[in-house]
Amino acid sequence: MCNLKEISEQILKAKKIGISFHTSPDGDAIGSSLSLLNALRLLGKDSYIISRDVISDNFSFLSFSEEIDGNTLQPDLDTDLVIVLDCGNVERISADLTSYKGNVINIDHHISNENYGFINYIDSNASATCELSYLLIKELGIDFNEKNDKKIAIGNAIYTGLVTDTGSFRHSNVTKRTHTIAGELIELGVKNSMVHSNLFDNKPFNKVKLMGCVLSNIELVLDNKVAVLQIPKGMLEELNLQNADTSDIISIGLGIKGVEVSMLLKEVEEGVKTSLRSKNDVDVRKVAEVYGGGGHIKAAGVMQKNINIEAAKNNLLKIIKEDIHL
Repeated sequence: MCNLKEISEQILKAKKIGISFHTSPDGDAIGSSLSLLNALRLLGKDSYIISRDVISDNFSFLSFSEEIDGNTLQPDLDTDLVIVLDCGNVERISADLTSYKGNVINIDHHISNENYGFINYIDSNASATCELSYLLIKELGIDFNEKNDKKIAIGNAIYTGLVTDTGSFRHSNVTKRTHTIAGELIELGVKNSMVHSNLFDNKPFNKVKLMGCVLSNIELVLDNKVAVLQIPKGMLEELNLQNADTSDIISIGLGIKGVEVSMLLKEVEEGVKTSLRSKNDVDVRKVAEVYGGGGHIKAAGVMQKNINIEAAKNNLLKIIKEDIHL
């Protein structure tokens, strides 16, 4: 594996750079990508976002977030470098790279990453890909000791990824480096309470109604060790929440006493998307991998195509049952 210095050299010599991430981007995917976009533009680099996804409202406070608009699906012809952040495999990239002939740099913290890049930098000890984007941005020559609004904008994006991928610093993936970076960002001028408020205390009324609908039908299964939450097809459209972030809903399931795994199934046009979260010993990454998904030991996701929500649920519960030895 190469180092961040080699990646920075590739970036600095590139003329035009596209940035992408995984489909249905979370705070870490968005934070790592927008932090790098802000940094590259600060350095005067011609850079832009490639994404088939649009951003959730709670991330709209981040600088250049409006550029994640779902309109740029593949690299421009004159792009000589694409950087993909926080994405473990080619199928999940929120961009069409099938006709792209330039180089791809793959930066990620998922242990299951498939090393699909011309250059791959995978650090599974990082709590979030935003840790790696922070270190890379420093390697590019940006000095965070010199404070200004543009650097704070970079810091806000990085802090967003740290907060969201660590469950507000409560998950076991948090390390000394995570806290060190968070401390340096606060020293830079990032207002941690402002970031947290925008992410978690800024819900549209319809989002609260969605949470109520989902929670009213929550199930406890497998000896009450698994919480199952479902968003049937049409529910998001009915509430005009097609682009809503639903990661906070699955966390409620995990907060129930005695629950080891929380599962949120979302019925979409192609099939069923499922997010999985684990409290203690269940490795939900292995559960997701059975059906082509991936992620981390305690947070993973999977897309099951051409299937209904009940069948998708039963597939995953069968694997989870084996893991918790019922």
